[in-house]
Formats: sequence, C-alpha cells, structure tokens
Amino acid sequence: MNMSSLLMLIKSVDKAYKLMCEPLLQKFSISQTSFDIIMFLANNPELYTAKEISEKRNIKPNVVSLYIQKLAENGFIERHEVENDRRKIRLVCTQKSVPVIEKGREMQREFVRELMRNLTEEDLEIFKNCFRVMTDNAEKMCKEEKNMGGETDV
Repeated sequence: MNMSSLLMLIKSVDKAYKLMCEPLLQKFSISQTSFDIIMFLANNPELYTAKEISEKRNIKPNVVSLYIQKLAENGFIERHEVENDRRKIRLVCTQKSVPVIEKGREMQREFVRELMRNLTEEDLEIFKNCFRVMTDNAEKMCKEEKNMGGETDV
C-alpha cells in the first residue's frame, strides 16, 4: 500500500461515514460537527474537555468552542466545573442528546458492519492487530514530532 492509496482509503471511509450520518443529521436538525462532538463525548467518557475533542477529533479549537456553545444553547450538552481544577470544564451530554446518541450508536455499529462486510474472522483479527499497531505507531510519531518542535513552513 502506498501513501496515495492510504489517503484515498481514509477519505473514502470518511465520506461513507458522513453519508451514513446524513439521515440522522436531518432527523435531529444538527450539523455533522455537532453530531461528532455529541458522539465523541458519549463514546469517550474519560475525554470530556474541548481541548480533548479538538486534539482527538482534529477539529480546530475555535470551531470546537463555537459548536459547544451552540450545543449548550440548544440543550444538548452542559458545562460543569471540574472538581480540583477549575480551569477545566467538563462537557456532559444532556437528556436531550440521548436519542441522538442511541440512534448514532446504532448507525455506527451498522457502519462498521458494512465496512467489514466480506471479511473473514481471521481477516478481522489480523485487521484489529494491524490497526492497533498502526495507531500506536502514529501516536508515537505525533509525540516525537511534538517533542521536536512541531511543524515547519515550506
């Protein structure tokens, strides 16, 4: 697999996921970014700050802040101070977000089923191992880059 193929795969998976999200976005009258933030908070309860959403979902901090504000105004999330660290704000999904989360999780399970269709159990085990190793490698590369001073302008 060359770099171009890998990038095309990532783009195709992202496009297919967004297409599968579309009916839910219309049903709940929310944007893709709002949906992504709600689902991130629901699926990753240990990651609950705007900074974590920005870093893990690769959404610019100012965009995350804007959508958090909209979600809070529309009653989908609440902000709570973090005990012992008042600088941090815990973002919490509200009761209003429960139907979005339930339908979102159903859709995500269906998406994974469709993506993995026609793979054998052996293929899936190999894929899971490869995915874990590649994730670990990518995270190490990001840490190394961060430790070396970040990006360069070319």
